[in-house]
Amino acid sequence: MSSKDGSVKVVITAIVVNFFVTLAKSIGWLISPSPSMLAEAIHSFADTANQLLIFLGIRISKKGPTREFPLGYGQARYLWNLISASGIFFIGFGVTVYHGVSALVSPHHNEPISYSLGISILIFAFIVEGYALIVAYKEVNVNRGSMPLRVFIRESDDPTSIGVLLEDSIAVLGVLLALIGMAMSYYFHTHIPDAVASILIGILLGFLAFVMAFTNGRLLINRSVSLSEEQEIRDFISGLDPVDNITAFKTEILAPDQVKLSIEIDFNSQFITEGISGDISDLNKERIDNTVQKIIHTSIRGVGSAINDMEKQIQSRFPDIKYIDLEIN
Repeated sequence: MSSKDGSVKVVITAIVVNFFVTLAKSIGWLISPSPSMLAEAIHSFADTANQLLIFLGIRISKKGPTREFPLGYGQARYLWNLISASGIFFIGFGVTVYHGVSALVSPHHNEPISYSLGISILIFAFIVEGYALIVAYKEVNVNRGSMPLRVFIRESDDPTSIGVLLEDSIAVLGVLLALIGMAMSYYFHTHIPDAVASILIGILLGFLAFVMAFTNGRLLINRSVSLSEEQEIRDFISGLDPVDNITAFKTEILAPDQVKLSIEIDFNSQFITEGISGDISDLNKERIDNTVQKIIHTSIRGVGSAINDMEKQIQSRFPDIKYIDLEIN
């Protein structure tokens, strides 16, 4: 669990890059009506729209708690990422595959295709999208530390930079497929490789949509932190003086770097007894009623003070734990 502010830089870089790449590919398709060029134009348009939605989600998620949303808007990031995944699936996968199959079955022989122009545009797209990929990869590397990439994708509480990394990776791979398809169509004088490349690009977008839906959806249904992190938190709390035993323990990821901890404990009665003894040592033993009242008051105050100290120690040790529900058995 670490700060993910760098994901904003990754998203903005991807938006700028994909916007200009979308323009270039769209112009290239209008001049050179290649199926794979259209697939790449749709691909880049879907990526741009997707990253705009992700950026919107990031902005909304930074809002603080309100009366209507007492735990804040952190999960808005996951919601908008999920919406963008749906858009990629229907626009990127659906439209691209449909057009590729149509071009394969019913090619437009009367439309001359300028493969040289299309290939030039794709080379330009490969360079700039490669740059965006490098930026995203560096950010993910910083966040994952020594954790394997596969584990990081599965365990991370912020799929934003991961989603952009996958998008940029598939964007570069899509450009390579389009280049191969157009080059083969030019060399063999047939529309088939170009159309097949379009279909493959659409399938890649479908895969991306599925991964994004999975990584964000799991965080919208109150996913817990990893087992190792939970065990570390549990061990720390068990070692605190007021805690005799932990009877219930639950964590929920609310947003990147925001965790809610719900815990029930058996209080260490000896810890409270020692505190009470110190507070009532000067009592007049003859005033029994006042003594009992003071014992009750001191007990409540001692428990409350111990709980406050525990929460401060937990949040000092684990800064990502923003909310604590602590109950005493």
